[in-house]
Amino acid sequence: MRVSLAEGQWSAVVEGHLTSPSGVRFVRRSSRIKRRDADAMIAAGTPLVLYYYGGAQLDYCDGAEAVERWKAVRDALVSQDPRPRGDVVWTGGCWVSEGGEELLLLTGRC
Repeated sequence: MRVSLAEGQWSAVVEGHLTSPSGVRFVRRSSRIKRRDADAMIAAGTPLVLYYYGGAQLDYCDGAEAVERWKAVRDALVSQDPRPRGDVVWTGGCWVSEGGEELLLLTGRC
């Protein structure tokens, strides 16, 4: 499933929290993640959020949609803030709910 969260959640992400379509509130736990750690999260069924202000994208994906979107952006995940080259690259972090659920949030930059 893929759901746009752009309506009303732009500032929440900047403030370090986000609410899923099911109402679960997540807060930022880390701001940098490696591909292998993100691979493990996606393989375990962790939802994925793609946040790209330049493309007006704030999409929540879970299940098969999260796997497909992860495959599409995986090679563009970097661990440091990118240098401008024109291509969108992603930095990622783990967000966690009060109940211990995890969410992988990727921030797109160019």
